[in-house]
Amino acid sequence: MNFRAPNRRRAEFGIDLMPLIDVVFLLLIFFLITTSFAKPKEEQQLPVNLPSGVTGSDTQSDDPVTIVVAADGRVRFQDEEIEGADLAERLAKLREDRPDAAIMLRGDTDAAHGNVVETLDAIKESGFNKVNLIIKKRD
Repeated sequence: MNFRAPNRRRAEFGIDLMPLIDVVFLLLIFFLITTSFAKPKEEQQLPVNLPSGVTGSDTQSDDPVTIVVAADGRVRFQDEEIEGADLAERLAKLREDRPDAAIMLRGDTDAAHGNVVETLDAIKESGFNKVNLIIKKRD
C-alpha cells in the first residue's frame, strides 16, 4: 500500500556547504593576520654589518659555534653576550667538549680592528685551528 499523496515528491536532503566554506575562509584570514614571522636569532640579538669581499668561499658545518664582534666592541658567544675574560673560559670549555668545532667569527665592518684581532687571538690560544671569518659576497 502506498500511503503517500499521489503527486507529492520526496524531499531530498543534503548538506549545505556554504556556511562551512565561510568559516574556513574566516579562519584562514584570522591565521594570516595573527601570524608573526620571527627573525633569525643572529639578526635579532646583535645587529652586525658584515664586511664584503670577493675571495670568500662557502663553508658548511654541522653545528658551528658563532662568535660576533659588534661595532661597539660587544662580544656575543652563541646567543649570550659575554665579557672578554669569559670568552677564554667558554672557549676552553668548548675545546674540552668539542675539540673539532668550527668557529664562525662575525666581525662588524665598523668594529675596531683590535677587538676582532683580540677575539681571533683568544680563539687561537684556546687551541682551535679552524676559524672562519664570515663576510658578505660582493656582487
